Amino acid sequence: MEDCHWVECSDCGLLQRLPEPKAGHDRQCGRCGRSFGVGLTQGQTARALALTAMILFMLANVAPFMGLNFSGRDQTIHLGSGVEGLAERQGLLPVALFVLAIAILAPLGRMLALGTVLIRLQRNGRPKWLAHLLRFSEAMRPWAMLDVFLVGALVSLTKLNDLASVSVGIGFYTLGALVIVLALLDVSVDRGELWHSIEPAPASQHPPAGDWRGCLECGLVQEPSERCSRCHARLHKRKPDSLQRATALVLAGFILYLPANLYPVLTVISLGRGHPATIMQGVIELMDGTDWPLAVIVFTASVAVPLLKLFGLSLLIVSTHLQAKGRLSDRTKLYRAIEFVGRWSTVDVIVAALLTALVTLGNLAHVEPGVGVLAFAGVVFVTMLATGLFDPRLLWDKAGANDG
Repeated sequence: MEDCHWVECSDCGLLQRLPEPKAGHDRQCGRCGRSFGVGLTQGQTARALALTAMILFMLANVAPFMGLNFSGRDQTIHLGSGVEGLAERQGLLPVALFVLAIAILAPLGRMLALGTVLIRLQRNGRPKWLAHLLRFSEAMRPWAMLDVFLVGALVSLTKLNDLASVSVGIGFYTLGALVIVLALLDVSVDRGELWHSIEPAPASQHPPAGDWRGCLECGLVQEPSERCSRCHARLHKRKPDSLQRATALVLAGFILYLPANLYPVLTVISLGRGHPATIMQGVIELMDGTDWPLAVIVFTASVAVPLLKLFGLSLLIVSTHLQAKGRLSDRTKLYRAIEFVGRWSTVDVIVAALLTALVTLGNLAHVEPGVGVLAFAGVVFVTMLATGLFDPRLLWDKAGANDG
C-alpha cells in the first residue's frame, strides 16, 4: 500500500486514500460512490486507437456524408456543411458556431491533445506543456459530441423519407466507425492514471494538514496556493460563485425553454408548399409513421431532458440554499445523471443544421430553420454551463457533512 495517495472526491468533497489499481476493479468514493477509475491505461492500445480516430475523423470530413435526390436533382453534403448552411441564414450565426464547436473543433482538439499526451508519455521527461494539453483535452470532453451528431443524422434521414430519395455516403459510415473507436479509446484510458504519469501524487499514510485543497482539473491534493503545482489550473476550495452563476443560468434556461418549444424549429418547403414545425410537431410526425423509436429519442432528448435538467438543477440549488441534510447521496447521483444526459439535448440542433444544408433545391424544395432552433440551442448551451459551474460538494458542505 506504499503507493496509495490522498484524493478529494469532486462530487462530495470527502478526503480519502486512493488504493492501488487492480485489474478488473473500479475504485469508488466511500461516501457517494463516484468512480475514480480503474487506475490502469492500456498504453499501446490507446495510442493505436487515438491514431485511428484521427484518420477516421479526416475521412469523415472529406468524404460525402449524405445525399438527396428530388425530381432528378441531386444534392450532397459533407460533415461540416450544416455549419455553412446555418451561417448563411440571418440571425443563426450563433447556432452555426455552436454546431462548428461540437462537431468539428472540440472533437478535433480533444483527439489531437489526448493523442499527443499518450505518445509523449512513451518518452523520458515530462514537459510542463503536457499538463496543459491534458487539461485542454479534458475541457473539450463534454463539448465533443460526434455520437450525438450521428443520432441527429439518423433522425434527419428519417424526416426526409417522405420528401425525397436520401442516401448515405462514406462519410456517414466513417463517422459511425469513429464514434465506436472514440468509445473504445475512453475505455482504454484512465484519466487519473494519465495525471499520475505526468507527475505522481505523493504517497502518504496521513491526511494533509491544514487547509488542503483538491484540484478539480487533475485531482491533486495540495497546500493552498494560487495555482495547482501539477496542472497549473487555478486552485479554489470550491468553484467560485457556484450557486449564483448556476442560478442565473438556470433562470435563463427556463426563459429560453418557452420560445424553444412554442416557435417553429424547421419549415420544410416542397414545390412551394410547407408548414412550420415545432419540436413537438416533429415528434408527432415521426410517431405517425413507423419511426416511433426515433420519435421517442427526439421527445426524450429535446423535450423531456432539457426540462428535467432545469428542474433537477433547480432542486439541487434550492436544497443547497436550504442546507438540506437528507438524501445527500441521491442528490449527488441526480447531479451526475444531469451531467451525463445533458449533451443529448443537442439532437434537434444538429437535425436543423443537416436539413438546412441538404435540402437546398431552390423552388423545388428547401428547409428554413426557425427562431425556435436559436432558442433551443440557447437552452442546451446555458444548461450545460450551469451543470459545469454548479459544485455538488456544496450539497455536503451546507449539510455539515464536511465540517472538519
